[in-house]
Amino acid sequence: MADDLSRDVKLLDRDLVALRRDLHRHPELGYAEVRTSQVVAERLRKLGLSVRTGVAGTGVIADLEGERPGRTVLLRADMDALPVVERSGHDFPSEASGVMHACGHDAHVSALLGAAELLAARRDRVAGRVRFLFQPAEELGGGALQVIQAGALDGVDQALGAHVMSPLPFGVVATRTGPFFAGIDVFEIVVVGNAGHGGLPHMSVDPIYAAAQVVTALQSIVSRETKPGEPVVVSVSAISGGNAANVVVERVTLQGTVRWFSQATREHALERIQGIASGVCSALRAACEFRVLSSSPVTTNAAAPVDLVTAAARATERAEVLDPGPMTVSEDFSEFTDRVPGCLFTVGAGGPAAAPHHHHAFDLDERAIGLIAEIFARAALAALRPE
Repeated sequence: MADDLSRDVKLLDRDLVALRRDLHRHPELGYAEVRTSQVVAERLRKLGLSVRTGVAGTGVIADLEGERPGRTVLLRADMDALPVVERSGHDFPSEASGVMHACGHDAHVSALLGAAELLAARRDRVAGRVRFLFQPAEELGGGALQVIQAGALDGVDQALGAHVMSPLPFGVVATRTGPFFAGIDVFEIVVVGNAGHGGLPHMSVDPIYAAAQVVTALQSIVSRETKPGEPVVVSVSAISGGNAANVVVERVTLQGTVRWFSQATREHALERIQGIASGVCSALRAACEFRVLSSSPVTTNAAAPVDLVTAAARATERAEVLDPGPMTVSEDFSEFTDRVPGCLFTVGAGGPAAAPHHHHAFDLDERAIGLIAEIFARAALAALRPE
């Protein structure tokens, strides 16, 4: 089995890379992955799989029924891109204005389709069911919950997910039992002032100035209110308000994230964000509105699925497996591991000199696509091996 899997992955590799580049040229934002889902569904139907489209809007589910009864393993890929203007230098750049696959989801889709092709050719080795899930809107933090509510986890015993990781070189697979990726809350603060003339600041309340002080003050949550060593990150990553140099605008909107591993840390950070923002704005005669836009729990891997992925990665003879410790990035795959035993693993696709995820020059080592497909296929076959 090992030899023919390795052989077939090599035969698929060129097609999977070409598919990834096609998807890269046509990126789509969360819940707008119309073309992507059409490409996915067409390929899955050609494999003779039962395909369900329109899951949570643009998601796709396909079930591969083995020749014998057994458990159900879910393999998941996310499909959405980011609102980033690409400056990568590719000869296959994004053709969608202001949208880019800057996190590798194009590779995830290609890899899972590769796994589907590998497993469809080995249906006789499957006791049970493999469910392939192509999920929308991971970057928005709500896609996983939406597809779960639409039935994606119905009857599922185990869930596996993969993510390329640009800081790691090809050949490194990272995963761990227990907390792996951080929980996340996406928040918004609207600072409300009093509009006026830029030359008469005393006759207005400047929300841009107040918002700037809020951003600075929020840094005290980590540096001054959190026990050293406790993993928590507070980031303000978007500021919008104003469009003229000589006008004091009325409203400024800040958006950011909190990353955490304990519920107590999370609750403290959210409470203090609201309290600090309210206090600073009040002191500067402005008002503020605070709300949490979306949340996802900590991605906590279970021991058995981690062992399954570790064995599958080593069996490829192309990967070493390491435990990187908890990482303060986030993934809404956590919604799956919160409900069934699961494992999220990362596959090296760059190295220390590579552009980071969500960067306009993000790229990946395309060998990672075939490796993910092979790990998925090996893990599913091992989990659903006939007695």
